Amino acid sequence: MDFQKLVDVYEQLEKISSGNTMREILSEFFKTVPKEDLALISYLTLGQIASEYESVVLGMAEKSVLKAIAKTGAVSEQKVKEIMQKTGDVGLTAAQVLQKKPQTLVPLGKLTIHELFEKLHKIAETTGSGSQDQKANILLSLLQKTSPEGAKYICRIVLGTLRMGVGDMTVIDSLSIAYTGEKKNKELLERAYNICPDVGVIAETLAAKGLKGLEKIDVHVGRPIKMMLAQRVKEWEEIQKKMPGKIACEGKYDGERIQAHRDKKGNISLFSRRLDSVTDQFPDLVQYLEKQVSGKEYVIEGEVVAIDENGKLQPFQVLMQRRRKHDVAEYVKKIPVQIKLFDLLYLDGKSYIDEAYEKRTAMLKKMVKKSKHVVLADQIITDDLGEINTFFKAMLKDGDEGIMVKNLQGEYQAGTRGWNWIKWKKEYVGELSDTFDLVVIGGLYGKGRRSGTYGALLCAAYNKKKDQFESVCKLGTGMTDEMLEELPKRLDKYKVEKKPARVVVKKEMEPDVWFEPKIVVEVLAAEITKSPFHALGLALRFPRFIKYREDKKAEQATTTKEIEDMVK
Repeated sequence: MDFQKLVDVYEQLEKISSGNTMREILSEFFKTVPKEDLALISYLTLGQIASEYESVVLGMAEKSVLKAIAKTGAVSEQKVKEIMQKTGDVGLTAAQVLQKKPQTLVPLGKLTIHELFEKLHKIAETTGSGSQDQKANILLSLLQKTSPEGAKYICRIVLGTLRMGVGDMTVIDSLSIAYTGEKKNKELLERAYNICPDVGVIAETLAAKGLKGLEKIDVHVGRPIKMMLAQRVKEWEEIQKKMPGKIACEGKYDGERIQAHRDKKGNISLFSRRLDSVTDQFPDLVQYLEKQVSGKEYVIEGEVVAIDENGKLQPFQVLMQRRRKHDVAEYVKKIPVQIKLFDLLYLDGKSYIDEAYEKRTAMLKKMVKKSKHVVLADQIITDDLGEINTFFKAMLKDGDEGIMVKNLQGEYQAGTRGWNWIKWKKEYVGELSDTFDLVVIGGLYGKGRRSGTYGALLCAAYNKKKDQFESVCKLGTGMTDEMLEELPKRLDKYKVEKKPARVVVKKEMEPDVWFEPKIVVEVLAAEITKSPFHALGLALRFPRFIKYREDKKAEQATTTKEIEDMVK
């Protein structure tokens, strides 16, 4: 397919602010796409050239992209920089410069989806000395063969800033409508996507084999499974109603959730909750798992925590220092880690996700040889409330967040916030407040001490059913002066000119600046109140910034249903 056809669709999508209209446009377009191009177009529409877990990085600096634009347009780099300062967007800069592209530089032929995809991968694979110049030359060859509008989107994809407002569920919904005729079949696609979070595989399977093909999608070692999530309750009695009789209680740790995959060759891959590969960040953890966990091929889950030399748990912020590309060996020594394993999803050719929790953990115990760095999560199985309360207090004393309560007979519900798991945190006891993971969707300019940065952030919860972000609070408390100073640098990458399509905000709450829903923050709030000004009709009272949740995607934030259920 000619890339320009996709560009025409992107031009439509960029101008609209309705999620439903987006789905209509995409589904109609998907019907016209050749099957061999469908996976590629699904990736590109998310601003990617592969699934997220494959961690394919194009690795181009903005400076190199601007250099390629200058060469293609036969103008000076200084001129391009001046235009960039005015537009604030590399894509718009490319479109403006290339309106008058020299005809002598334009090769014959049109840019196809396959050629674009192939050359973008070539950019990603180019490394070593002089690689930025080589990448710029490949980009130049693409810009020569496309329109000014096409150049806009290619440059944005290269820098990871497509900014079209399309999310993975937008693509899944659109595929459902295009290939099954009904949006309600999205549940079948979503289930398959939770086990195989790769829009390309989902698109190809649906096009070639239909819904029956999706039903056969199962666990594949090396491809992460969307992690199961826990419900929250405000009263212990609600847990007893959901899980009568004996239950399992595990420690809830202040760390990073990790899914570890070992293939038949003995290679171990680690994935975060966001499904990013974090294998290179934890080479020590890979070695511990190799020695302490048996099984030729497996998928297991646990929580990685930072520990001191005595094995005592350290705060989450300490662990986050291990999220780095450089000086990894130094930080392995500086910040040792321990993994607390709590689930088994696959072992030696057999999927365990449909098995009962009790069976999964019993098998996991047989696999693990405990050590300082690899242990099983603290656990008790009981129906004695006094015993549970003693366990809960012991977890808090050790510096944990609380406990996870699990249904002994419950299966593993990939990507779902089901009632087989319930979290019970210290915030739910007594008069303490509750925490929420919210998405930054807007910024309000600061005054006085905060002039020159953002004085407050507009934050939203995620409506999973509608695939949209609904405002619930303005956040301006809890940040240090240093944090406030670096806010523009952290946020400006996601700045957009108009409200993103999946964001819902009432007129009274419109911010000075809109952001793509990408950054997640943990917020402490005193209570939930009714609000005619916020999209959800509810607002968080006295919200306070706690920390950035870099381990979460926007779609993994606190849901609107969770907040509504807490009010009920």
